Amino acid sequence: MFQCRVRTNYYLKVTLKSAVTRTGTLVQVADYPAGAAFGPRNVNNYEFIWLLRGSANWRVEPTPGRSVAGAGMDHTLRPGTLALAHADTVDSYQWDSRRASSHAYVHFDIEDPEVLGPPAQWPVTRDLSRLPVLAGLCDYLLQLAGEQGGLARRRSDQLIAILLDLFVRGPLEPQAQMPPVVERIVDYVRTSWDIAGPRILNVEELAGAASVSPGHLFRVFREQYGCGPARAFELMRLARAAIALQRSNASLSEIAELNGFANAYHLSRRFAATYGSPPGRYRASGAGEDPLLPVREHGLLPLSLSLTR
Repeated sequence: MFQCRVRTNYYLKVTLKSAVTRTGTLVQVADYPAGAAFGPRNVNNYEFIWLLRGSANWRVEPTPGRSVAGAGMDHTLRPGTLALAHADTVDSYQWDSRRASSHAYVHFDIEDPEVLGPPAQWPVTRDLSRLPVLAGLCDYLLQLAGEQGGLARRRSDQLIAILLDLFVRGPLEPQAQMPPVVERIVDYVRTSWDIAGPRILNVEELAGAASVSPGHLFRVFREQYGCGPARAFELMRLARAAIALQRSNASLSEIAELNGFANAYHLSRRFAATYGSPPGRYRASGAGEDPLLPVREHGLLPLSLSLTR
């Protein structure tokens, strides 16, 4: 019978207001050879799992009378995915058939899961690439796993509590993943802007980059964000200009050039139409205004953040 190798040995207890874990558990890392299988097993408490290398097919089944989101389904786990196993479920793993896999995991009990909302509505997995705060917490938790002393223990308590709260309740990643065509567009725009700086991008150029028709691309953006693609990326350039107005002494001409506007007049006209005041007045108002407000209102913040990675 195959047995995984445990590499760390650290106890912690988690507290999260009234959703308090009752028992300590181990933060561990386990290694599996290619093609290994684990389970089915009865999950008696809660568990976070995140892969460090390799992949796994994770199958979750509820116990009788138990309703759990994602149960009865297969979930593909890869590095960059954080999974939450629920108490009173049965799960199994089929590990990567081509290479060795390893994953970190931590078990904990929650006294009152309903404090976090109905467990049947909790997420099953989170994409860490879209939630860098969770990725950072996982990394920090692993660092603390090898430390000794009370401070490391308290820090780990806090990390698991925060990890659980953010995983279940947020602040969350964008509510829905970007459509594949939008992901291709974002990749193209990121590369283009990295090379030549932010610039005007027309629908025909963007559609060609995504291998779709301009009409199809326009419809996708209108349905998803309430505006066309050219306007969407203009809003992101205007947001960058708004941030520069608040946080730099750059001239309007310099800000226009850095954000893909023809000149200061062009920027001023488009800025006033979007933010309700000309750039000079906006700058004079100080940092009280949210420079990302038009981007947020259209649901474009995930795209805007993706362009900075």
